[in-house]
Amino acid sequence: MKRLPIFSTVAVATVLGFASVAGAAELPKNTQKMLKALNMDASILSGLDKELAVPKAWVEGAKKEGTVNVWTTYRRKPWKKMGDIFSERYPYIKLKHDRVSHTSRRVIKPLVAFKTGRVLTDVITGLSGSVHMFAAAGAFVDLRGLPAYNNVPKSLHHPQGLSAVGRIRYYCMSYNTQRVKKSDLPKTWDDMVNGTRWANKKLGLVNRPNNWLLPIWKHKGSAWGRDFTDKLFALRPQLRKEGQGAVLALVIAGEMDAAIPSAMNRVAEYIKKNAKTPIGHHCPEPVPFTISETGVMAKNPHPNAAKIYVNWYLSKEGQLAQFWANDSTPSHKGMRDKRFVYWPDSIKGKELAQFSYKNPEVNAEVLKYWDSKWIAVAGKPKGPKAFKGTVISSKRGGRRITLNVKGKEMLFRISGSRSEVMINGKSAERGNVKAGMKCSGTYVPKGKAVEARKFNCK
Repeated sequence: MKRLPIFSTVAVATVLGFASVAGAAELPKNTQKMLKALNMDASILSGLDKELAVPKAWVEGAKKEGTVNVWTTYRRKPWKKMGDIFSERYPYIKLKHDRVSHTSRRVIKPLVAFKTGRVLTDVITGLSGSVHMFAAAGAFVDLRGLPAYNNVPKSLHHPQGLSAVGRIRYYCMSYNTQRVKKSDLPKTWDDMVNGTRWANKKLGLVNRPNNWLLPIWKHKGSAWGRDFTDKLFALRPQLRKEGQGAVLALVIAGEMDAAIPSAMNRVAEYIKKNAKTPIGHHCPEPVPFTISETGVMAKNPHPNAAKIYVNWYLSKEGQLAQFWANDSTPSHKGMRDKRFVYWPDSIKGKELAQFSYKNPEVNAEVLKYWDSKWIAVAGKPKGPKAFKGTVISSKRGGRRITLNVKGKEMLFRISGSRSEVMINGKSAERGNVKAGMKCSGTYVPKGKAVEARKFNCK
C-alpha cells in the first residue's frame, strides 16, 4: 500500500534546509520576480546550475536553430509567466507556443502527420496517457540523457525514456461548500456510489475517465472497475459536455452539488481569486495520482533547442515556474512538500492509485467500458456540420464570432479547449480572427448558437 511521502517532517526540513544557490541578485530578473511573488528564498533553487549544465554542442546547435515550438494546454497568461523566465535565461532560443487543448488534436493530429513524413511541432505536453501511441510509431526521442531527467522519481519514468513528467495532478471531486457538508463527503469512492447522497443529478460527470478512473481501475482491478462504473451511472448523474474548467463554474452556481473529475489546481484558482467562492476540493480514497507527460518529436527541426527546453522544464526553475504560473504540483523530487499542494489535508496519508505505464491494454478496456455507459445514457454524439462564410464581427476576444453564411448571419462560439483555430494554415489564437476574413470548418449545435470544432480562416 503506497502512502503519500510528501508531508514528512524530514521532507519539509530537507526542502527548507537547502544550501544557498547563487545569491538572489545573480538570478535572472524574472526568476527573482517569481521568488518574490511566491515568498520563497533563492535556496529553493539549490543545485540549479548542475541541472542546467547541458553539453556545449546542444547550446551551439540551439543557437543555430534559434527556435523551439511547444504544444501545450497552458492558457496564454500562465504560459507567458513561464515563457518569460525561460526566454530570459535562453535569449538565443525563440519560444513559440500553440495552445492545443483538445486531446485528440494534441495526439492524433501530430501522429498522423508523422506517419506521412511531417513533423508539426518539436515538443508536446499534456499527453493524457497516450505516450504508448507515439512509442509504437517511433515518434518520440529518448530523454534519459537530459541532466534534469532524474529529478523525477524513477517510479514515474517511462520504460524507454520517451516522456518526461512535468506536473503531478490530483483529479478528484469538486463540491459546492454551501450545498455539501463536510460530513457528506465520501471517504472512499465506494462510499460515493453505495449511498443515495449523490443520486438524481446531484453529481456532475465530465467525460474524462482517463484523468481519474483509469489509475483507480488499474489499482483495484477490472472487477471493481466495472462494478463501480455500473453503480456510478446508476446514480443518474448529470453527463456534462462542457470541459472540466467550465463545470467548476456550474458547481459554484449550484447547478450540481459536486463534479468529477476536478483538478486540484483548477479549483484552487477560484479560491485564490476570491476566498469566499463556494467551492472546495476533496479526494476519496484511493487518491488518483496522475501525471502530465511531455514528449519530444523525433526528426523535429530543432532537436537541441527542444532538449534544452524540456531539461529546463524539469529543472527546479522550470518546475517552480509552472507551479507559479499554473498552481500545478511539481514532479521534482526536491519540491514535494505541502507548500506545493493547495489542499494537503485532502490527500495527506491516504492510499494512492498511482499512474502506471504497465498494462497499457487496460487503458483501452476502461475507455471502452466507460463509453458504453456514457452512450447508453447520453446517446452517440452527433457529427459536426460544415460551414463556409465571411466574418462580420468578432467579440469577447474571439469567443463570439458572427459570419455571413449563405446570406444569413450565424453566431459561432469559439471554445478555448474544443475549437481548433487556424489562420492561413497555421494554429492561431481566436482573438486574431478579424472581420472580413473568409472562414470554413465544422460546428456542432450549442444552445442558441453553434460551437466551432474547426475554424480555418484566410
